Parts: sequence; C-alpha cells; structure tokens
Amino acid sequence: MLDTLLRGVTLTDLEAALERLGLPATQDLTPGGAPILRSAIGGLTFNIRPGAQLDPEAARFGDYNFNLMFQVQARFDAAILNQWNRHKRFARFSLRDDFLVLEMDCLAVGISGDQILASLELWGRLVVEALNFLRSAHGAEAGHS
Repeated sequence: MLDTLLRGVTLTDLEAALERLGLPATQDLTPGGAPILRSAIGGLTFNIRPGAQLDPEAARFGDYNFNLMFQVQARFDAAILNQWNRHKRFARFSLRDDFLVLEMDCLAVGISGDQILASLELWGRLVVEALNFLRSAHGAEAGHS
C-alpha cells in the first residue's frame, strides 16, 4: 500500500494506516447503513467516513472525511468557531444541533500511502490544537484568560 500511488482508498487501507500509527480501528456502519471507520486519539472517539465511491465492487473511495463531535451544553458563540476556521486550512468547526463538529476532508486519488499516514498525523495534531483552542477561547469568553 505505501509504495504506489493509489486510485482511491478502501476502509481496509485506512484501517491499516491507523493501526500502523498505533491507533485503534473498527469498521462499522452508520444507522443509515453507510460504512464508517471508528478510531480514537487521546480518548476522543472520531469517525472516518468514506466519500465518493469510485469502484463499487472493491469499495474504493475517492475521498474521506475525519469527523469528531462534541456535545455542547450551552449556546456556543459562532464567532469563536469562525476564528478557528479563518486560521486553519485543513480542519473546520461547525455547529449541528447540540453538537460541535470538527471535520477534515482528504482527497484519496493519486496519493501515496505515506500521504494517508500524513493525513492521520495531521488530524491528530489538529484535534489537540482544537481542544487547546476551545479551552483558551472558552476561558477568554468567560473572562478567565
């Protein structure tokens, strides 16, 4: 997997990359029946959702999305999220009902296995940065900066 350019990825490719980095990986289905890969970083569970299917027989996908959801107890100021979104190119925050969602999209056509590993490493760093950002933004909003 790691020495050739890929024309899309399978969940098995992504699972192998997670395991290579020492992260757990479990293939699952969403309630709607779509395939998903579940993993965790620092105790936070996240999902990898495949995107556009390139080859139905091989379940090969042209892109994938990292998705981490936090349940929020109170109204969250969208200006704080926009501040993050303006400064980060690869991951973005959004609000969905009672959840704060961090997402990152990745292209999976014409890439190498090393690029898949790099996207996983980048995601891990962004999750840590996002948590630190939210803590500092919340402290500043509450007057505790």
